[in-house]
Amino acid sequence: MKKIILLCLGLLLLPIVQSCEENDDVKMPDPYEITWKDDAYLKFTPSNENGTNQFEYYVELETGGEEYWYLTSIDYEVSLEIGEFPVSDISKVEIYAFAEENNNGTFNYLGGSEGKLLETIVDPESTFMITVTKDQLADLFSSEFSPNHNGDVLVSDIFEFKWVITGQDGAVVDTRKDCFDFNCTYSMGSRIVEIAPPIWEGTYDYEWIEVSAGGVTWGDVEVGQTGTISMALQPGSFTVYDVSDLSCDYYYGGPGALSYSYDTGLVEIIDDTWRQQQWNIIDVDGPTITVEWTYYYTVSYDEYGTFTLTRTDGQDWPSNIYTN
Repeated sequence: MKKIILLCLGLLLLPIVQSCEENDDVKMPDPYEITWKDDAYLKFTPSNENGTNQFEYYVELETGGEEYWYLTSIDYEVSLEIGEFPVSDISKVEIYAFAEENNNGTFNYLGGSEGKLLETIVDPESTFMITVTKDQLADLFSSEFSPNHNGDVLVSDIFEFKWVITGQDGAVVDTRKDCFDFNCTYSMGSRIVEIAPPIWEGTYDYEWIEVSAGGVTWGDVEVGQTGTISMALQPGSFTVYDVSDLSCDYYYGGPGALSYSYDTGLVEIIDDTWRQQQWNIIDVDGPTITVEWTYYYTVSYDEYGTFTLTRTDGQDWPSNIYTN
């Protein structure tokens, strides 16, 4: 009986042994050889002063204000990324543009499968500069834009760049057809910038008209104390002002910023420090506003007060100024 069992086991194991012997002759595939194509992509960095990648359309908010295109040209520093391979392996780079328009709620993708040739760079360096203008894009897509464009770019239009990188060896990376990750495209568009008059820019006289007992003790200010503070628009902004001193010389106060909505009159104080200073505007009377001031230690140490700010330019404050 044991001989029969051993014979059966031998017959069952025979194919396995034979299979292992046959696999000894299997040839493994050659290791994959990495080429410049594996990591090739373009990196776009706006080089304008404010670092924007958007055209800007200005809308003046004051009565009789105009609307007009202000920033219509974007300079880009483009980096050619090909891993550890030398840039001399690349013969040319072609950049193609596509567009998406909003035609009364319908989004149309323009440029077909090939796109519109925007720029060709022959024998590129590892970084190179290109300039993209609104008029250039308008010309490229003038025949495809819907009639409501009147042949020009609208603020709602979005533009997408894809590229073809060709190597000296004839190999090609074409992100229009065979690339689907984050390094395949670059997008840009436009934005509306509301231009408000610099209502808060200037120097103002302050006077403390109420100071709590804790404020006198810890803040080193008193009723009747006067002085000046100044405000200036932050670079590139039309709504946010740097304030020299949000506390009008209160000992534990300090500088900050003020955001102002010309349309609504809303004033918001910006203080990202430990002080957490706040204003509550309680009265607007011609050239003078009255402000209740508080900060981080107001509750714990009974520190608060009220001061007035009076304009020195002969103008009145807008009557709709308020704080939440």
